[in-house]
Amino acid sequence: QLLQQSAQAGALASLNNAALKRAVPIAVDRAIREIIQPVVERSVTIACITTKEIVSKDFAMESDENKMRKAGQLMVANLAGSLALVTCREPLRSSVSTHLRQLLTANATSSGEKLTEQEQNVVEQCVQICATDNLELGCMLIEKAATEKAVRDVDEALAQQLSARRKHREQTGQPFYDMSIFGNNQRYPAGLPEQLRPKPGGLRAEHFQLYDSFHRMPRQTPAPGGIAPNAAIAPGRGGPAGAPEADAQPPAPKPQLGIDALSALAAKLDSAVSSLLASAGPRAPEVKLQMLPAEHQIRQLLAAVNQILPNLSPSGEVTRMLTQSEQDAVLGFSQSIFKRLYELNLGEPLRLEALVTLLEKINVACPKLGKDMGTWATYAPTNTEAQRRLHRTVLLLLVRSRLLAVNELDQFLAARADNGRNPVWVEFALLFIRTAFLERIASPSDFNKVIDLLTRIVDGRSQAGPSVVQAYRKPILRMLEEMRGLAQAAAPQNSAPSIGQTMQAPAPQTASDQRRAGAAIQESSSLSPLSLSTFSTASGKVAEATEGFSHKDPPNAKQQVTQLLENWIRVNNEAAGNDKINAQFLQYLQQYGVGKVEEHTERFVRLSSQIVVDAVLKSAATGNNGRAVLNYAVADVYCKLLVLMFKHLSAGGSPEQVNIQRLAMLNKILGCTVRTMMWDVEKTKAAGPRSGPWDQRPWYRILMNLVIDVNKPDPELEPIRLGILSVFAAAFHVSQPLVVPSFSFAWFELVSHRHFLPNLLLAEGQKGWNTAHQLLIDYLLFLEPHMKIGEMTPPVKKLYEGTLRVFLVLLHDFPSFLAGYHLSFCNVIPPNCVQLRNLILSANPKGMNPPDPFTPNLKIDLLPEIDQSPVILSNVLGPIESFRGHLDAFL
Repeated sequence: QLLQQSAQAGALASLNNAALKRAVPIAVDRAIREIIQPVVERSVTIACITTKEIVSKDFAMESDENKMRKAGQLMVANLAGSLALVTCREPLRSSVSTHLRQLLTANATSSGEKLTEQEQNVVEQCVQICATDNLELGCMLIEKAATEKAVRDVDEALAQQLSARRKHREQTGQPFYDMSIFGNNQRYPAGLPEQLRPKPGGLRAEHFQLYDSFHRMPRQTPAPGGIAPNAAIAPGRGGPAGAPEADAQPPAPKPQLGIDALSALAAKLDSAVSSLLASAGPRAPEVKLQMLPAEHQIRQLLAAVNQILPNLSPSGEVTRMLTQSEQDAVLGFSQSIFKRLYELNLGEPLRLEALVTLLEKINVACPKLGKDMGTWATYAPTNTEAQRRLHRTVLLLLVRSRLLAVNELDQFLAARADNGRNPVWVEFALLFIRTAFLERIASPSDFNKVIDLLTRIVDGRSQAGPSVVQAYRKPILRMLEEMRGLAQAAAPQNSAPSIGQTMQAPAPQTASDQRRAGAAIQESSSLSPLSLSTFSTASGKVAEATEGFSHKDPPNAKQQVTQLLENWIRVNNEAAGNDKINAQFLQYLQQYGVGKVEEHTERFVRLSSQIVVDAVLKSAATGNNGRAVLNYAVADVYCKLLVLMFKHLSAGGSPEQVNIQRLAMLNKILGCTVRTMMWDVEKTKAAGPRSGPWDQRPWYRILMNLVIDVNKPDPELEPIRLGILSVFAAAFHVSQPLVVPSFSFAWFELVSHRHFLPNLLLAEGQKGWNTAHQLLIDYLLFLEPHMKIGEMTPPVKKLYEGTLRVFLVLLHDFPSFLAGYHLSFCNVIPPNCVQLRNLILSANPKGMNPPDPFTPNLKIDLLPEIDQSPVILSNVLGPIESFRGHLDAFL
């Protein structure tokens, strides 16, 4: 009764209904028998191989063999059935048609009469209709056979792995880890995205739903014109008969940390490094970790560290703190790796880098490692010259991996040098910071104490003996000169980002006018010609470095970033303020390495800034006053994405860790933005007058949005409020008007904004005063030569008027700040600027009421306040530091 024949088949008079009913099932049966074996064999083989590889990868950290078996059965049943269904459809249709045609023709011509052309057409029509109506039945029978065979075969394919898990659990009771998938130069799983890599504890419930969905997946087949198969014939593509129908079991709890697994991985890592160095032969010292491709065994083993640590999620985020016992075990293992570093030699840099990278990976899950590392480093052997060279290299690697706090290392090196009395450590510190600066591992601002000590040794103000001064004077001076050349270019990359500035005073019309103006400004400045030259060339050096980075971009990088920005604009327009959608988009960004890989984050922000600025400039339209009006909608939406990245694009952890990651992300965002802006400035300069003046407005809009949005009151950000302000301040300092004069107006607007300068001055304990003072000094040093010349140009007049307004507000709201720093301010304000100098000198500390100068018989020395010493916050000893010793001796 399952077979149906078309009513049109009755058009053939020689065929009765009974004959037709007998012919159709015979044709279907013969067709199925003809093709079922090759189709099933091929489909099952492919499905079993694919299922075994994928399940072995996904369940490498799964201890429950029943869960693994169920997943394999569900997947292979669906996959084999689908392959069989796709493969058999057309061959089955053709075979049914052939057999049915033969049977009907033979039955019709049994009396010896030949079929006419019309009768042949009727037979062909009947064959096609019957074949189509019964095709689904044959396909389902073949699919059922493939499904049942695939389930049996996959059980055999996984039998060894299932048995290994069962025996491991019965014998040890410990969690099972299949480490074999991480070796032998296999491309996977190291080549997979972080979310797809196996993690301790097996698959989570949401990940196992993928396998469970194979069971619930409906058949997507066209409704046949005849048969409607029932459940008895077509059990579906869910799995074998008797397979459990229950939902996937919840994942097993995270196993306790297995130090044995870490030790085994470290042993494999050491073996892989030894093998690679042996194959490199005499060129082994040249092999570095960065030369190895992502699929290399060494990189795979290092990536596998995250899969062993129990407190990391599939995306690499810290899900919980380690227990005390786990932390102790990790620190003990890490200490053994650290000791191993000092047993190596400098001829194998790859081994050193691999071990330091291993420690860096562990530090993500155990932040206390970074704190203890500084203590361990103080006990490193440094008795011989060879030991000191090795120690210097290890410290450089640790600083580069951010496993050592540079401020603590700065104090340690300065203390060991003992104010110049220990020549061994003077040499060590000198060589260390010089290498760190040249290789861009650290910036000069990271080692203030060491640089101060070396400067005092050169000036003869330390306790170093004459032989030490004579031996190291020239190397120190050479290092200081190199440092001055690198400082401005290194600061935007290694320290906080910078907000450059862009608005030069109108240039003189002729080259001779430009030379005369430049000479006049240089003569009027209190800075030396060398310092002015350093400031003026810093932007060019940063632009060169940025240009070098851009050459390393993949060919389709800009198109990819453009697509990401378009997706974000669409998300923002359709679901503005939806936190869930925003979080999903940030996860989407992380798939491209943004926020996880420093190089990818830098590339994304750099290219995004270029794309957004170009879009804003192309939107220019002529306003009512004849000036170009820009549409900043794209820039505003882009800034919302940057703020989201700052607040939420972190690896997780404790609140302190999240705050540190937020500051680091803000540092990257501002740094990349400013470097790109400087590059844009230099590119416009190189293009010449035909390209027109550089427009500062798009960059000002981006940075202003960040200043406002990041510094808005937010209880969650209050613990790092001063850190946020410091990052912005460092950015402004690096890009001061002496570096990028064409951004001067925008720069001063940003620095004096109500969301920045007042917050800096209101910081608890006056911690932001010194930073605010430095920024204002940067600005006044730029204005000084222009004000000293006498006749100001119109742009400088506008800047001067703005300066008066800002200092007037400071006098009203923060008089103690102006009073405390009045000496340094007046030192960089020319004497002819009487109004500005008097405005600063009229400041009185809060709480102190000055006497009325018109009081008759006023005696200043009789006032009670005359006994109070004034608060002097300026560095009054700075100008005389070079000859202070001689002055003290004379006095």
